[in-house]
Amino acid sequence: MKLVKTAVFLLISLNCFSQSISLPKESKFKFGDDPEWASPAFNDREWQTQIFPNSFNDVKNDSSFCWYRIKLTIPSTMKTNNGKGLKLRIGKIDDVDQTYFNGKLIGETGSLPPNYVTQWSEQRVYTIPENMVQWDKENLIAVRIYNLIGGMGMWEGPYRIEPLGWIDEVSVSHSFMETAKNSFTAKITFTNKTDIAFSGTVKYWIADKVNKKILFTDTKNVQLPAKAGAETAVTFSNFKSSTENVFNVGYQINDNNSKLFTKKEQFFIAANHLEIPVLKEVKPLVKNKIQNNYNTVTFQDERFTGYLGTRFEKNLTQRLLKVDEFGLIGSYLDRPGIHPWAGEHIGKYLEAASNVWKLTGDQDLKKQMDRLMYQLINTQKEDGYLGTYTPDQYWTSWDVWSHKYNLHGLLTYYAATGYKPALESCIKIGDLLCRTFGNKPGQMDIITAGTHMGMAATSVLDAMVELYKYTADKKYLDFCYYILEAWDQDNGPKVISSILETGKINKVGNNKSYEMLSNYVGLIKLYQITGDKKFLKATELAWQDVVTNQLYITGTSSSHEYFQEDKYLPAGIKDNMGEGCVTTTWVQLNQNLFETTGDIKYLNELEKTVYNHLLAAENPQTGCVSYYTPLMGKKPYTCHITCCQSSVPRGIALVPKFTFGNIEKIPTVLFYEPAFYKEKIITSDKRSIDVTFNLEGNFPESGNLVLTVTCSKSGAFPISLRVPDWCNNYTAQVGDSIYKGSPNQFLTITRKWKSRENVTIRFDMPATTIPGGKNYPNLYAFQRGPQVLAFDESLNSVSANSLISNSKEGVSISPLSLANESGILPANWVGKQAYSVKLLNSNEKIVLVPFAEASQAGGEMRVWLPVQIKN
Repeated sequence: MKLVKTAVFLLISLNCFSQSISLPKESKFKFGDDPEWASPAFNDREWQTQIFPNSFNDVKNDSSFCWYRIKLTIPSTMKTNNGKGLKLRIGKIDDVDQTYFNGKLIGETGSLPPNYVTQWSEQRVYTIPENMVQWDKENLIAVRIYNLIGGMGMWEGPYRIEPLGWIDEVSVSHSFMETAKNSFTAKITFTNKTDIAFSGTVKYWIADKVNKKILFTDTKNVQLPAKAGAETAVTFSNFKSSTENVFNVGYQINDNNSKLFTKKEQFFIAANHLEIPVLKEVKPLVKNKIQNNYNTVTFQDERFTGYLGTRFEKNLTQRLLKVDEFGLIGSYLDRPGIHPWAGEHIGKYLEAASNVWKLTGDQDLKKQMDRLMYQLINTQKEDGYLGTYTPDQYWTSWDVWSHKYNLHGLLTYYAATGYKPALESCIKIGDLLCRTFGNKPGQMDIITAGTHMGMAATSVLDAMVELYKYTADKKYLDFCYYILEAWDQDNGPKVISSILETGKINKVGNNKSYEMLSNYVGLIKLYQITGDKKFLKATELAWQDVVTNQLYITGTSSSHEYFQEDKYLPAGIKDNMGEGCVTTTWVQLNQNLFETTGDIKYLNELEKTVYNHLLAAENPQTGCVSYYTPLMGKKPYTCHITCCQSSVPRGIALVPKFTFGNIEKIPTVLFYEPAFYKEKIITSDKRSIDVTFNLEGNFPESGNLVLTVTCSKSGAFPISLRVPDWCNNYTAQVGDSIYKGSPNQFLTITRKWKSRENVTIRFDMPATTIPGGKNYPNLYAFQRGPQVLAFDESLNSVSANSLISNSKEGVSISPLSLANESGILPANWVGKQAYSVKLLNSNEKIVLVPFAEASQAGGEMRVWLPVQIKN
């Protein structure tokens, strides 16, 4: 038998009470501050109406205060027989609140200036004394909010009033034990939080999923002693089905001494014995109108044996296989989700896992992704809804956003396995979106359905293009054009028109980096399928402005999640730079632009990002991820689920798409990673032959490699080699023939290839310094080949740390020369590179390692260093 935590199986959960009322969805709202606004007598008729949850990231205002006024009638049937009062839930508020009921302060969270303390992530739960309530009449809840920077508002629920009683005094939990295929037992545990006894009953039932026909039911008594910490458990016997593995399971707990009860309902999915066969890899039904200039080899025909291979393996074993499954699926298991964007995680995981499984064939990963995919699609509502919100909050905040990622994850899973229920789930989502949003009567405005001037919601463009390609259903393409119309509404972000007019990405929408770049990823895909050159031009302008004005030397962007003024690139811990989601989306944008155009400049950016900021964001020892990855300070790795912890593994899983492939049908080495590739090649005399390319070496440690070309038959065809823009003295030798390459070009060798011919590749990997720019004048960074280097305190001497930390004028070094120091690396260090720089007028040296590997053991690190280069 295998004990499985509840979270693996519980899919829909609902608390019900004898009386519970939801707050009205609409409230009155105003920026500013006046104590009179707490009074029920105040006339708020001229205030604007707001629907919550909402957050005012996008509104320009002169006040750090705002007020909500919520009016509702509370029925007298909610009076408790114990006089304990009512419980007001008003969710999470950004940042500080003072909450009034009928003009009287009932609670506050956080602290106002001068002792400002933010509590933006805390749930607000306040007690309303019964003597304050006007029963069966209108009551007023007034919420005063203060915010110093960023978002402001009541940004996440729940929003309801409940009676206080035994439910607040007794903790109830449950667990399931899967005993065999399609069979399980249930245990409900009660823990007393007070010294008050509890007695009641628990009724348990199992029903079939479709018709909810009762298959099993039982009722048992519960007695809990009057002692804090006392515990009792009720166990229900084994249930087995011969055919079904998805059930409706529920229980209701009644109190013998009051009318209060709690009710839980959920699906149980016995997925541990699930077996989903692989039918075939599926290709899109609709081909791009603009044919790719670059096409990758399939993941199954790649095998990585060097540095990237190690990082890919760590991404699998330390991140994906160890992922918190409840953190991914839990917010579908127990709606509403634990936070507004919790729904995005499972889709991101499925996309990453499907790509990694295609590359590795790992069977443990296949079982895991099968189980999570199956659980996800079985939470889908009949109308196609597959989010984490309750019906009263549908299509607010990040709801469309989560559907976007479910489309991505399920489509990638379907493409990898051919499992049609995954595609059918996507079609239901797509149809629901098409019915819900648009310009027809009764449809919603998609701009108002998402944050950041609608850019979160409209980024579904990317996924809807993909859905169109896999179904050939034109209504999904029509929906994409509706999104473009919505962009240019008065309340829209002007994703195309603004960049065409200004060329400045920080003038688009509200500057929010992740969501904006996600829209441009969708736009370049729409260009591929339609051929509209305006879409390409807008995307290229956005790309160029990022590269010129918004890009860090490690290949990421954003500070505090926004594009900043030109060339303002702060890089410390408190600057919240390099959000992992931005890094991954930047990779996606360059990948799609490179596939479309074949232009080497996009590949240069991919190499910079991969070897620096992308790999830096995932700790190779633990698989933990840093939400923001600073250039200065300790990387703040955490292992729990957040948006970036879901994005970064997905970004790493994309890398095999652009290490080797065909540019204009010529097989081309793009990254110099030791790897093995298989291809079918058309020779100059139109014959098809099988060719393997085996690239051996120890890049990025050195630029000495051997490419072995093995053909099933001899044949004449070209091979291209990318000459990196940072290298010197590039040569490729085949037999006695020597070919010289120029930086930032492709070197093409056309000849008749015999089986097992070698191409000996050599290039220098120079070390250079980079000035610190606007934010770090008089500081420098070191770069070797594609890798930015970092000073890691854990690898340096006490005196070297002191010199770097305390130098005001800068330590002096001779013209840059790096000495190999790999021997100092700890035994468990992932990576083989360490270099030293000798300090002048001192016996000291400083040790540098690739930024991608720095801080993996918890050391403070620095990229920008106080050095002076003496000639």
